[in-house]
Amino acid sequence: MGVNALFTAVSGLDANQTYLGVIGNNIANSNTIGFKSSDPVFENLVSQTLSGTSSSQEGLGTDVYSIQQQFSQGALQNTSNPLNMAVDGNGFFIVQSPNGSTYYTRNGTFSENAQGQIVDSTGQNVVQGYALNSAGIATAGTPSPITLNTGAIAPLATTTANLTANLNSNVSPQTTPTTTTAGSTFMGGYITGNYSAGATTLNVSNLSFNGVAGEAPTSLLIGNGDGTTNLYDVSTYNVGSTPYKLDTTDSDKGKYTTTGYNTGTLLPSPSTITSVVLSSPLTSSILANTAISQQTLGVTLTTGILPGSDIQIEATSTATSNPNAYQFLNTVASVSSANGTVNLSNAMPVGNSSNATYGTFTSGGSVVSGPANDYYSTTINVYDSLGNSLPMTVTFAPSSSTAGNWNAYYSINGTAAQRPSLTASTDASPDITFNSNGQITSTSSLTLTDVPAYVTGATGLPDGAAQPLNIALNLTNLTQYAATSATTAFTQNGYATGTLTSFTVDQNGRVSGQFSNGQTEYLYQVALANFIAPTGLVSEGNSLYAQTFASGQPAVGIANSGNFGYITDSALEQSNVNISSEFTNMIVAQNAYVANSKVLTTENSVLTALESSVQ
Repeated sequence: MGVNALFTAVSGLDANQTYLGVIGNNIANSNTIGFKSSDPVFENLVSQTLSGTSSSQEGLGTDVYSIQQQFSQGALQNTSNPLNMAVDGNGFFIVQSPNGSTYYTRNGTFSENAQGQIVDSTGQNVVQGYALNSAGIATAGTPSPITLNTGAIAPLATTTANLTANLNSNVSPQTTPTTTTAGSTFMGGYITGNYSAGATTLNVSNLSFNGVAGEAPTSLLIGNGDGTTNLYDVSTYNVGSTPYKLDTTDSDKGKYTTTGYNTGTLLPSPSTITSVVLSSPLTSSILANTAISQQTLGVTLTTGILPGSDIQIEATSTATSNPNAYQFLNTVASVSSANGTVNLSNAMPVGNSSNATYGTFTSGGSVVSGPANDYYSTTINVYDSLGNSLPMTVTFAPSSSTAGNWNAYYSINGTAAQRPSLTASTDASPDITFNSNGQITSTSSLTLTDVPAYVTGATGLPDGAAQPLNIALNLTNLTQYAATSATTAFTQNGYATGTLTSFTVDQNGRVSGQFSNGQTEYLYQVALANFIAPTGLVSEGNSLYAQTFASGQPAVGIANSGNFGYITDSALEQSNVNISSEFTNMIVAQNAYVANSKVLTTENSVLTALESSVQ
């Protein structure tokens, strides 16, 4: 009698033992990120044919032909880590081990290592992707290890600014200008170098004396670079290598000599002053191109000029097209009606003495004044090529008695206010005009520069930046309505340097970095791989798979394109194990195992009875 039943029962026990092992592995990994469940594939075994026909075949039991993984989609669970990613649909993340081997995974538990690389949950395998340019376009066709630039990004100098604001149409129009006193002198210019607190000798440019001998100012205003100004007494004016020292006696105060007090030659007129020696040292540091000027301005009339009001001052020019060039804006500190003088609270720049277009401050220049609330100022921080933040203030001042005419002044980093784009053809006209509907009718763009263009030899910025700061100010959205002057929006395109602070990942797998300066940049795009036969992949542990002949070659691409799924950031794909199904399968496997054991014990009983009957 044959013993086939014993062998078939044993094969059933073995096969169902394997089945229980697969079920146990599925259940054990029910919480493993990216895990894919497996199912055994059984096959029957045929040992012999009794009579040569299929109806007479006797089987030899069963066997597990293969164990196939099921790559169905797992549920997505949100996390707080923006570098956690989940593929919703087809595709595997591609990672590269330290030895160069390539693996594929659905486990998107990624993080950044000390070298700035995005690595998988092992901390060893680097995620593969494509480097992106500023527009988010891949710069290469082959994936490479994703290494994020954790260094500082370069700053961007401001080149454009956009102002949306309203200028109150109900401001007081400016009246007929007050002229400067005949024969009076106003000195003003620029400091040509950077000086620290404690310095006493300052090199200057465009500081010219054209007045009556003995009337040169005994003190000068010097800007501090932050919009404030200090008043310093002068000890000596140097014209080239010749010093002219201040005479301090009451009878000759304000006169200058070359050899000593009370004697010698007065400061010539005209004179081009090259440096100034102060009686007391600077109390704070100043920057190159800071304005230096006389404090007192003589005027024929003080009517309408009040302390705290703002005034526009004309620089006399020989250009026939420039009869009324109100170039510079200053604030009144005090007024003396008795002697017809106005004291200014801050320094102002002056024109180039050799340039007929811009002119210089001499007697006969016009002054217009208005209440401070007639002048509207707004400020925004702009950036130079080194990323230094520089406050830029733009002030709008009514320019005449005609409603709707305004001049624009600007100051960058505390320098004295100046008008932009001064040319012989435009100085006489208002910078900005509005029609009766409150719409701007003049040019809607002004060019602002950090270093005044009319300072001879001015190169670079005071803080060491490589280039002058030139800004195109867009005024298209400027209006003049009967409402309080106010700014709705003031934007600019520059920014300081910044460091990487956080990440985001979009559905296409593009990793964007958020930087401390508020900028966002595309960094990398995560690559995905797809297989014709993913069941042919071989598991390498840690939710990693390796390519085999059975899986075929991978198709590599990007998420949300072709046959690839999309990527969800701050999420992980959970195991696709169905616990309810596994419990059901466990019962089926258990019953099959028990039934096969019954076949084994029954066949054993038959053989035992047969043996007893033979004896």
